[in-house]
Amino acid sequence: MTQLHIPRGEIRRLASHSRPRTAAGPGGSLTRTTMLAGSLASALVGVAMIVVPVRTVAVAGMLLGANLAVQGVLQLLAVRGSGASPTVRRLLSAGGLAVLLLGVALFHGRADTMFLLGVWTGCGWLLRGLTMAVSVTSSSVSHVFVHDDLLNAVIVSAGLFMTAFPFASLGQLAHVGGLVLVATAVVEAFAAARRHPGTLRAID
Repeated sequence: MTQLHIPRGEIRRLASHSRPRTAAGPGGSLTRTTMLAGSLASALVGVAMIVVPVRTVAVAGMLLGANLAVQGVLQLLAVRGSGASPTVRRLLSAGGLAVLLLGVALFHGRADTMFLLGVWTGCGWLLRGLTMAVSVTSSSVSHVFVHDDLLNAVIVSAGLFMTAFPFASLGQLAHVGGLVLVATAVVEAFAAARRHPGTLRAID
């Protein structure tokens, strides 16, 4: 029987073409832009909370609420016009809308105690992190949210910490919240910088 010999170089070329690839298109570029914008917003709010003395719950709520509202809007923008499945789109949209509404509530002073401020902020971070973590398990959403697992873990961990940690003072809450936002901003900026806007590898 005659055996067919294929050069190794040709085998590697065929294997590379067989790997699933997803063209980023507008969704991929938009994702990278929204990630960088979210990173910038978190960094600005985080630095402000660390450097500027936060003397009232209302001021802290405005800062944290503004950040949550921006993140919710960016999540909605990233989902819009994507090629994700309807189920994933609904999940991401619901999460983004919930974070947006929670941010608006905080901004308008609905959390009038330090305890509620910490809990509501933590819930907002949890909603954002969990919806992204669940959604990226679908290959259809790989070009919508390309956040690293590390980023999702940081956001979820921050949310759990804010809801569970007994803050002794408003200054402590502001400094911890600011440090968490700066850390999230660094991780998100790194995740965005290492993603090429041209073509993204689909999740297996």
